Amino acid sequence: MAGRLDEPMRDGKSWHMRAGVVWLLVLGVLCMAADRPPWRARKRSGVFHNKLAAARVSPEDWPPEPGTPTDIDPARFGKAIRTLCGWMRPGLERNYADWTLGAASEFEVDPFVLAAMIYRQSRCRATKEDLSGIGLTLLVPEMYRSRFRRRVYRYRVHEEGRWSERELAFPRFAFVRGNLMRAESHLYLAAGLLRAWRDQAATVHAFFPQESHRHHVSHWVWGDKVPSARAEDRILTDRRRLLEYYGARTPPAPVSALGVSLHAPLDGAPRVVSSGLGSERDGGKRSHRGIDIESEFGEPVRAVADGRVVFSGVDLPGQRHNVILSVAEINSYPRAELGRGGRYICLAHDSTTHETLRSCYMHLETVLVQRGDLVRGGKTIGTVGRTGMKRSAPHLHFEFRAHAETIDPLEHFGSHVIGRPMVWDGYRIVSPEEARKRRWRKRR
Repeated sequence: MAGRLDEPMRDGKSWHMRAGVVWLLVLGVLCMAADRPPWRARKRSGVFHNKLAAARVSPEDWPPEPGTPTDIDPARFGKAIRTLCGWMRPGLERNYADWTLGAASEFEVDPFVLAAMIYRQSRCRATKEDLSGIGLTLLVPEMYRSRFRRRVYRYRVHEEGRWSERELAFPRFAFVRGNLMRAESHLYLAAGLLRAWRDQAATVHAFFPQESHRHHVSHWVWGDKVPSARAEDRILTDRRRLLEYYGARTPPAPVSALGVSLHAPLDGAPRVVSSGLGSERDGGKRSHRGIDIESEFGEPVRAVADGRVVFSGVDLPGQRHNVILSVAEINSYPRAELGRGGRYICLAHDSTTHETLRSCYMHLETVLVQRGDLVRGGKTIGTVGRTGMKRSAPHLHFEFRAHAETIDPLEHFGSHVIGRPMVWDGYRIVSPEEARKRRWRKRR
């Protein structure tokens, strides 16, 4: 009997223990939930970051970005947008300026960032569709659609240890595909959502894994998780170019080197160097004779110093490497028949330290000067292209030469360029020097 009376007591202890365990599990789940955001990570599908490009430069390498001017003149802003975009039918640039400035003002975002986004994402074409996005900024509807109700966007932030919901009204345009494919309504919706990303930046940084980056525009490209800062680097470079075209930013001062005053060869400096002097080409059969600078198809290439055009022509395969032609002949030469250098220009400079200093600009899409022309430092002499290339993206190949000597531009360009040229050696990302050493050890 006593034994039977003892059994309920033991069962009661067991029940209390089980209940305690359950409560601990519940508390654990609640604690874990508190450490997770109340939404699944938003992302742009089908996009992958380039690890080699990410290794070239880090957010800490960049100088502070220039500020945004006040009292922006719409006419000047429109001309700057047209210069950046490289095309626009008459009158469209003023519409883009008014729509961008109006939307940026309403949602309190930087109009120069917004305009840079439309160039970088779509080349200013309102009906563009690519990279899972649509319209001028390649906005991804799936990232935002479920949070819209009656033209109000609802999003959450984590403040003072708790989650709170914010609302952002879009009274002028509904969040529908038709509006995303029209310039005015797209700019309006994009400006508001860029504002929401700014508000949420601290929250997503706390609750989602991030690579270091400088600006919330990275989230526009990637979503909640940012695997690389290189996308924002390019957008901010476009913003610096736009500020220069508007007249709110003076291009970096010339650097005194090699006995001349060196201007930046591309607008929006500093620009990222993607490949350095001496990097191996064709499996080590030849060496890179200059540097490659990241750039976009069609952007202006500028003379780095006062000089005279000593070569304006094309590089051809075989024995006839360098052929001088007229500007019209160069720009109409069939690209399929061009050699590695493509269309290119060389300038001779009056240097106080080098008797025959020359600068060369290769892979150009268009050439704007001919042999014998005198040019000033900073003058546009051509545009970026990819003539003579087989696989690479458009970029500017730049060289310094003096007699038979090849000079490393990285040692003299100063703040005009930035970055560490890196290569993939088949196993990992390394410096060109390490790649050469590794290949040399294999040959031994």
